[in-house]
Amino acid sequence: MSTRLRELIRKVRQCKTAAEERAVVAKESAYLRDAFKREDAGGRHRNIAKLMYLHMLGYPTHFGQMECLKLIARPSFAEKRIGYLGLMSLLDEKQEVLMLVTNSIQQDLKGKNQYSIGLALCALGNLCSAEMARDLVVDVKRIMRSSTIYLKKKAAICAVRLSQKAPELVRDFMDEALSLLDERSHGVLLGAVTLAVELCRLDPTLVDEFRDKLVNLIKMLKHLTTSSGSGYGSSGDHHVRGVPDPFLQVQILHLLRLLGVGSPGASDRMSDVLAQVASSTDASKNAGCAVLYECACTILEIQSTGGLKVLAVNILGKLLGHRDNNMRYVALDALVKVVRIDASAVQRHKGAILAALADGSDASTRSKAIELAFELVTAKNVEDFVAEVFNLLDDDDPQFKAKLVDKICGAVEAHAPTPTWHIATITKVLVSAGRHVSEASLRSFLAFLTRQPPSVQEVAVRHLADLFLDKSGAPPRSPQLLLCVLWCVGEFGALLPDGADQVGILAAALEGQEGAEIAEVGLTALAKVGARSGAQDRQRARDVISRFNSSVDLELQARSCEFGKLFDHKRLMPEVLEAIPPLEDQQEEAAAGVPEAAPAVPVEADPMGDLLGDLGTSGGPVAAPAAAGDLLGDLLGGGGEPTATAVTPSSNPLDDLLNL
Repeated sequence: MSTRLRELIRKVRQCKTAAEERAVVAKESAYLRDAFKREDAGGRHRNIAKLMYLHMLGYPTHFGQMECLKLIARPSFAEKRIGYLGLMSLLDEKQEVLMLVTNSIQQDLKGKNQYSIGLALCALGNLCSAEMARDLVVDVKRIMRSSTIYLKKKAAICAVRLSQKAPELVRDFMDEALSLLDERSHGVLLGAVTLAVELCRLDPTLVDEFRDKLVNLIKMLKHLTTSSGSGYGSSGDHHVRGVPDPFLQVQILHLLRLLGVGSPGASDRMSDVLAQVASSTDASKNAGCAVLYECACTILEIQSTGGLKVLAVNILGKLLGHRDNNMRYVALDALVKVVRIDASAVQRHKGAILAALADGSDASTRSKAIELAFELVTAKNVEDFVAEVFNLLDDDDPQFKAKLVDKICGAVEAHAPTPTWHIATITKVLVSAGRHVSEASLRSFLAFLTRQPPSVQEVAVRHLADLFLDKSGAPPRSPQLLLCVLWCVGEFGALLPDGADQVGILAAALEGQEGAEIAEVGLTALAKVGARSGAQDRQRARDVISRFNSSVDLELQARSCEFGKLFDHKRLMPEVLEAIPPLEDQQEEAAAGVPEAAPAVPVEADPMGDLLGDLGTSGGPVAAPAAAGDLLGDLLGGGGEPTATAVTPSSNPLDDLLNL
């Protein structure tokens, strides 16, 4: 038995479980299939209405698509309306069945009932494919020249869809679009301006032709702004909370922006009306804010004067204080583009930007605020700016904190006034939010240290070593901080004051780190400290390294055994574990081994040259690479011929090292 739509909705809402709902829907779907097979013409439009409801619930409705086409072909407007609604709801442009509807739409477009024509235009605007656009473009153009306002505005919007689907039709709509810009109806003007914007976007060469209508557009916008006397703004029917037709104002401003770009003359002619819109629009309403935002974007993109640009930046600055997160986001997004052109104008709104940065109510707004805030950083204000944002490192949002830390590290690297401030700030970041410091930022900091004079390196290693001396309780356990301490003590520990327990610092940092990347760096650092220390500290370093001989981590086990064997060769050890050379900027990306303190091996007179390969970093003469057989022979302890620069003592310690 047939169920009315309201009864079906009531039954579905009363279902307490998904199984009950599926049972109700399955029963109704079975009835609908049976009704479609029986060709129940009288109840077809009611069945399509129920089918659309099931579609909104997410159930399959493909079995009723052809019924929509049958309803469209019916002469009754009520049935035709349900048919078109079902067509737009149940189908999209990719459905093959849509090819059958082109003829029905064309027949309705040629009909005399304006409401049936309007339905066909709506369906075409929603479902049009490229083939349908080419087939029906003539009919749409004819309706655009109609004397009926209702049809002209719908045809203009439909033409937008046709142009998007078949860009080669853009010029076909030029005459009609230019003609519609002379209308006085708000609906027709909104459709005409929207069409003009789309045509200019699809074919920028049409901008010159639309500039002929610049006077009309300026006059139109002026009447909307003043909303007094006879004209476009005289009726309150199109006002939104006191703002005269904000939809039309926004579209006109968008079109003016396209017409003003690259044209000083057009930009000058529209400057007065833009200033009028900016000064007279009520910013307390969302509709007014939308108009102001579009006005500011137009001013900033055209060839406007400096005073007008300052006015636009001030508008965006006011929007930053708006309570609506969406409004603040679009203002921040616009200011990001402005700051690269005129940073001084945006600097005046730094307080509002930092307030948006501190507001944790919306993640996307904070993300955009970070991007804008750090665009304002210069060498003059970097110290004060970093001090202000440091308080935000206590935030609980890990994504926000990671992005903020990355921006702080980048700003410090680019604008640090002195190396010592650079070191102190990055160290503070490592202590406060070390887990959020990226590998690239840490690598960049360590590469920076290699390029500094010994006096600066001494400041860095002392500052980091103090974190592990018993002055401030237990050492921090941030992996990035531990990596930095281990690496710096391994490279620059010799600069610490006499009596500093380098081995003790490294052992404390390595505590409980077996199997981790930190332990790999720590073993290399201990070997370097042992190579330059006295016998007692060398033995202590060797003892700590030997703890990893039985590690389950293969890399740690290999390093521990190899470094332990290297301790037996005091003459060879300093050469193998020489300090890393300075890393230039172009080397940073390739310096994947920076945190691991990869040893730099001299090429001259170095028996390890064949084993470690041709580094060529010391500036000395480079030995010719050995043949493959010779390298294998050296590696296995065989008798490859020595190169011209190799040292060949009577008892070579390299043989003992390699013949384990």
